Amino acid sequence: MNEVYMETKLERVALFEILDKMKTLETDTILLVVDEKVWSYYKDRFDIDKISKFKKVNLWVAPRGEEAKRISEYEKCMESFLEKGVHRNTHLVAIGGGGLSDFAGFVASTIVRGIKWSVVPTTLLSMVDASIGGKVGLNSRYGKNLMGNFHIPENIWLCSDFLKTVPEDEIQSGLGEVIKYSFLSKSIFEMVKNRQPLEDIIQACAHHKLDITKQDLRDGNIRKVLNLGHTLGHALEKAFSLKHGVSVFWGMVLVFHLFDNEKSLDDLRIIKECLNWKNDVPPWSVGSVPVKKIISYIEKDKKIKSNNTIDLIQISDIGVPVVKEYMLNELIARIEEVLNAPSRLVL
Repeated sequence: MNEVYMETKLERVALFEILDKMKTLETDTILLVVDEKVWSYYKDRFDIDKISKFKKVNLWVAPRGEEAKRISEYEKCMESFLEKGVHRNTHLVAIGGGGLSDFAGFVASTIVRGIKWSVVPTTLLSMVDASIGGKVGLNSRYGKNLMGNFHIPENIWLCSDFLKTVPEDEIQSGLGEVIKYSFLSKSIFEMVKNRQPLEDIIQACAHHKLDITKQDLRDGNIRKVLNLGHTLGHALEKAFSLKHGVSVFWGMVLVFHLFDNEKSLDDLRIIKECLNWKNDVPPWSVGSVPVKKIISYIEKDKKIKSNNTIDLIQISDIGVPVVKEYMLNELIARIEEVLNAPSRLVL
């Protein structure tokens, strides 16, 4: 299927510049969707009256994170906007973390059959990963992001000022994705190794994902490499109630151990030290390991193919990710063997 990929303009901005960016949008109506916690911190910096002199602004303050991605919240938001008036040239602006941009992007993709939208990511995780690439969606009682769409934002405005109010555990979660990009890109690895400013590393990660998603919007080919650490990480996230980026980190550790990739484990030790990674206690080292639960989550992974195979991302060398296909039953047997001897799974 041939698709027209709408270019996303990615810019670094200061907090005070965001309102000016919104004023320049080619529309007379803005739908502003903001995370409730972000709004509680920054509502005085987003004086809607200043924009309202130029454009009509309709505000929706959404619950935090994944709480926003409920069908009930989607319905309330849609009905509120539709009641106030929406046309095809309306522009939606999302301000929040990855859960908020998933939710707001899905609203933008479906209201009056789709309108343009822009994102202001406010967490480290959303700045380097979650807000980029056009994946938007809601959660079901049967799993995350099972109702979704691909809807490319017109603008991504990166503002590191928001990181001043992000809790440390959320910063660490975002670093998990930065570590992933350090394996996917030689240049990002060198930036991390040389301890360059975090703002520069954020922009490099964002551009790297943007470049990949331009080539492969729907996960058909090269975009799969962005799943490094995710297939096993998602199962760990659910089984141990981990933050997403932390689960990605330990998903990578597990993959490297599964295939005796000592070179990548050595590189991981370098990267985590340079980024001041603090989550050094493996989740499987505390109490009993819920092996059956972890396996059950892997068996429900939406990336499993019809022939009962699954792709797993491995690292041949820094900047050289490899997509390898495995029979699901063989992979699970290997995972069970390793998880039943968790003392071996250390850094």
